[in-house]
Amino acid sequence: MRKWIGAGVVVLLIAGAGYLGAQAYSSQRFEDEMARSIARLDASPQWQLSRHDVDSGWFHSSGRIEAHYLDLAEGADAIVIDTPYHAEHGLLETTLGGESQVRVGDDDETLFGDVLKSDAPVTWKGRFLTRDQRLEASVEVPGFSQRVTVPASGIEGEMTPPGKIRLDFDGLSLDIVQVGDRVTLDGQAPRLQVVDDEADVRLDDVALAGTFKGDDRAFEQQVTLTIPTATVTPSDGPSVVSKDIRYAMRATLDAEQLAMQLKADVGESRIQGQRIFSGSLNMTLDRIDGDAYRALAANLDSHLGAIQAAIDANDEAALDAALAPLAPQIQAILAGSPRLALDTFDVDSPLLGMRMNGSGELTLDGAGIESWNPGAMSDQATANALIERLEGHLIFNGAPPLLSMYLGLPTTSDPLKVELAGGVLDVNGRRMPLLLPELAE
Repeated sequence: MRKWIGAGVVVLLIAGAGYLGAQAYSSQRFEDEMARSIARLDASPQWQLSRHDVDSGWFHSSGRIEAHYLDLAEGADAIVIDTPYHAEHGLLETTLGGESQVRVGDDDETLFGDVLKSDAPVTWKGRFLTRDQRLEASVEVPGFSQRVTVPASGIEGEMTPPGKIRLDFDGLSLDIVQVGDRVTLDGQAPRLQVVDDEADVRLDDVALAGTFKGDDRAFEQQVTLTIPTATVTPSDGPSVVSKDIRYAMRATLDAEQLAMQLKADVGESRIQGQRIFSGSLNMTLDRIDGDAYRALAANLDSHLGAIQAAIDANDEAALDAALAPLAPQIQAILAGSPRLALDTFDVDSPLLGMRMNGSGELTLDGAGIESWNPGAMSDQATANALIERLEGHLIFNGAPPLLSMYLGLPTTSDPLKVELAGGVLDVNGRRMPLLLPELAE
């Protein structure tokens, strides 16, 4: 009997030790993943992250993550994201949750509460699966209703008087899953409405989906924005209702090149029940040298603050100075002869009696461009030199007669064949020089 009791005690001790060991492993894996994520974000020039009030245990953990955004324009308010969190560790998973508040300026105004009249900050919850090293999280961005005064502005002597805009946002729900270097997201926003003196714009049931894999050296990214219904109501006219609007972007960076594909679709637009428009557009940008892009991205990080400050100040000299250090990387990208392809273009408008489609591509000849000295060239000379290097061809079938008339062609011109070479645009034999007159040869 004593032998069986002793054996039972040993089994219980082993089981207890195993349980505690599993708990310790689970909590340690969570801490390791948390530390890696913070270190990865802290390494970015745009962010500075730190953890405070950390209490790490086998069964419970808590703390606070503080993130400072560093790439601010001169004179801009400081931005700090404060995220308290708590975690409960189990054998196979850790559940966690908390809230995030964005603080703006030295007075610690909250974005959600002070700047935007919302009832709560951003809240989130999730779980970390220890064995699979998988993080699942749900984020709730609160809704708000806000009135904003837009100051008067002037463009080329024409003044726009000050006005008021009302923003109504019903919130955003976002689901995020991370496994290794792969992150997927899926978000929904029930309503976004913008109203001013000119129009009322309303977007209903907006959906956002994305997949991100890799790092700044090599990645694959895909983002899709879907708007089932968009309604634009001018102050002095009937509503335009558009259905099934979809934008999709895919970008890949490998050892050789960066390539991007853009797809845009508008299912159908109607005014008072009459169909007026539908269409789609597919484009590809490729032949972007991978090493040149990586160098440009790295250099851009350190100069983004100065560039933004120059833009905000509308200071062309300061902007030229801020962009000058990027010139070698930009020239290296152009030296790869990048190409922009119009893969498909389709427009159907019963109101205009038009069904048009087209395709083509535009390429920049980059041979020898890396030897340029931009500092010794005027803006006009640079523009002309780039235009002369552009080569392209496009073809459009079903172009409306009004477009042909605008181009100075017979109304029966169909298809429209567009060629670009040597700084001259040729549309069905009609030649139009594009070089600036004072610099044309």
